[in-house]
Amino acid sequence: MKAIHKAWMTLGVLALALAMAPASQAQLNSNQATVILNATMAESLTVAAGPGAVAFVLAGSGISNGSSPVAITTTWVLAPTRTSVSLYAYFSSPTALTDGLGNDIPTSNVNGSVNAGPFGAFTGGAGPFGTESIQVFSTAITAANTNSFRNDSVALQIDTTGLNLPSGNYTGTLNIQAQAL
Repeated sequence: MKAIHKAWMTLGVLALALAMAPASQAQLNSNQATVILNATMAESLTVAAGPGAVAFVLAGSGISNGSSPVAITTTWVLAPTRTSVSLYAYFSSPTALTDGLGNDIPTSNVNGSVNAGPFGAFTGGAGPFGTESIQVFSTAITAANTNSFRNDSVALQIDTTGLNLPSGNYTGTLNIQAQAL
């Protein structure tokens, strides 16, 4: 009888333990919220050039090299409808440098060498920036290069042959600009 009483006692303890245990609940999920993402990448075309100044020690008659080439980085993010990107170096007028007293160095006496190529005068009329220009590069735009960059250099020379310039300080501005079509 003791064994039966002990069995009932164990069964009672188990029943009490089960009665006190929390009821099992099924999984409950919330509604599904959504967020729409919109991202825009604008077209851009930038040019960085350095150094900011190139110095020349002019010869009375002859060719003088610039103190350093101009290093240029052109960076672009273009729409797939663009077909080309080009870079130009140019002067805004036929006078490349002047002393401000009427003594001028024309663009025909300033030469540029693109990426160590041959020197040529800034009279090529390349692109949209007038006849006082040279084209540094032009590249076709494809799906593979709509987002890209390139590095170039332009070495400079001034040829004073036949100019008969007086001593003085001559200054001018070389413009560098890219265009995407």
